[in-house]
Amino acid sequence: MASGHADFSVKAFTSAVSKEQIKIAAGPVEATSSFAQEVKSVLIYNDGPNSCHIEFDAIANLNHIPLPAKSWFIVDLNLTEVHTICAAGYAATLYCMGLY
Repeated sequence: MASGHADFSVKAFTSAVSKEQIKIAAGPVEATSSFAQEVKSVLIYNDGPNSCHIEFDAIANLNHIPLPAKSWFIVDLNLTEVHTICAAGYAATLYCMGLY
């Protein structure tokens, strides 16, 4: 697992053979975004001005891991859904790349 800001470069090695990208508009209501199939690894970049809380394959709430604005997160998990929520009155735009 790695995280950081967009100007920090990490080399990721995976046995994936293809990828899928999704864009998520996160807000104060819990939302689910799905990949077309289960992915082995996912990179999420928060391009929005606010922090967003993330959970995988389960409902997200404000107690789940926050992804600050302009930061990214890589996780090697088999998952299909990315669940997001922002604090009341806030929104964020997330870009996700799933590898399978």
